Amino acid sequence: MKEYQNIWECFVQDMEFDHKLIKKDILDSWRRCKEYGVSLYGFDIDLLMKPEEKYRYVLKYLPEYKNPPYREFCTIVENVNFNISVYDHNAKLVYIVNYDDTFDQLYPQIGYFLDVSESKIGTNSTCLALMENKPFMVIGPDHYKYVYHRFSCAAAPFYDNNNEIAGTINASFINTAINNDTLNIIYSLARLYETLILKRQASVQSKSQQGKKKGQGQDFYTFHSILGQSEEINQAKKLAMKASGVDASILIYGESGCGKEVFAQAIHHESPRRKNPFVAINCGAIPKDLVESELFGYEAGAFTGAVSSGKKVLLEYASGGTVFFDEIENMPLPAQVKILRALSSSTIMRIGGNEPIPINIRVIAASKKDLEEEIKRGSFREDLFYRINVIQVNIPPLRERKEDINPILEHYVKTFSDKNKIKIERIEEEFIRCLEAYHWPGNIRELINIIERSLVLSENGTIDSSALPSGIKESYLKSKLKQSLTCDLKEALSGEKTLLQLAEDAVIQSIYKEEQCNLTKTAKRLGLSRPTLYKRIKKLDMPRCK
Repeated sequence: MKEYQNIWECFVQDMEFDHKLIKKDILDSWRRCKEYGVSLYGFDIDLLMKPEEKYRYVLKYLPEYKNPPYREFCTIVENVNFNISVYDHNAKLVYIVNYDDTFDQLYPQIGYFLDVSESKIGTNSTCLALMENKPFMVIGPDHYKYVYHRFSCAAAPFYDNNNEIAGTINASFINTAINNDTLNIIYSLARLYETLILKRQASVQSKSQQGKKKGQGQDFYTFHSILGQSEEINQAKKLAMKASGVDASILIYGESGCGKEVFAQAIHHESPRRKNPFVAINCGAIPKDLVESELFGYEAGAFTGAVSSGKKVLLEYASGGTVFFDEIENMPLPAQVKILRALSSSTIMRIGGNEPIPINIRVIAASKKDLEEEIKRGSFREDLFYRINVIQVNIPPLRERKEDINPILEHYVKTFSDKNKIKIERIEEEFIRCLEAYHWPGNIRELINIIERSLVLSENGTIDSSALPSGIKESYLKSKLKQSLTCDLKEALSGEKTLLQLAEDAVIQSIYKEEQCNLTKTAKRLGLSRPTLYKRIKKLDMPRCK
């Protein structure tokens, strides 16, 4: 701790120090705080919740407490004996669960912050958990502000049904005696809040959607949810449907955003296990130190701060159903050994436990990396690969099935127009051509995002290319140029103009048309002077300039 204090002093005084001695995330936060002009020794008292305002935030005083899921969450948190609060995705205070009256006495020196944005109060666990998308501890001199150096905090993000960060569970301590066991508990509480409240609430409020079925309190994708008519996607669906009827393990390969979990849920929904749980585990989102307790649970008293009743977790909850290991390539090697043992013996052992617990699960795993290459690198176990790779389903990227873009577009235009109460009467052909020309590194997820954006930005009931990001429009321009140059190649070889001159003419014509014959805007995009561009346009016999 003393060493960190010395590093902090060097940083704030612009003195040299060894950057390897401090976590990169913390150092980056300090740098941002300095840029924001965050004060080292004071803070805005208006950011603190006043003691008399606690009735607006303490959960047991609010109407939500009447709902069983909230009461259950509060009861579990009371056993932890931590000061627990809930913040939204904008780092604003939503609830206080375990309210500590000590903060009433310490106000206004310290208390519950209404806004924990980094630019407002400096380095803290909640803002870092939101920014870095992972659990975070900030201990003592990790804080940018000197006034917080005797305090600590820990936070873990929780996610909505779209796997977007919805907020964090946060714990604050009037000391610096916290460790990875503390972070383990906060992470578990985030998963609990997500399951008990957030996703259950979303499930109750959501309307039935095409291609989804109700089951076990959550909505499931089916094979009808997988849109597209290309041979590539039909082959993948056919194999997945056949695999759903048996109990063999399945490995799904596909790039980010191509719908691996949609396939996994559809397989589960068509399987004999459909009435039992489907438990999705993102192996890349669980910190290495927490994997074992999150997957296998622990007995009461297994470590300091463990919940007094012990913890029954993911693999136990999934028994009888399906476990989906997403991003399995990111699972730490020690956890791979234990997962392999669990799958081989159909039993698990809790941390601190003595008796094996039987489980009955079907495994579906997904990876965006070639696991055989990971085996060669020594980052994935060969025996686990053979255990999960009984049936392999490969989801093609969107760029390899451009004919599927139009049916996906039609489906989501209807979905988002209903959702946003925006009537769409026409989709311009050029808009579709732009989508087909793009390479879609983010696959279906990126396409859905672009469709919703374009619908929201549409005018007069028409979706056109003006709503598209410049990168997509540039891809279309390059595609048109390629076609144009191919057609004009013979003319270039036999005529007066060179291929380069034809290319320049094609670019000028295309940009000039996009800018609606505006000479100034066209010149700016092309990097030409206005007089030079005027001469080129005149030679091309194009419409009058603006």
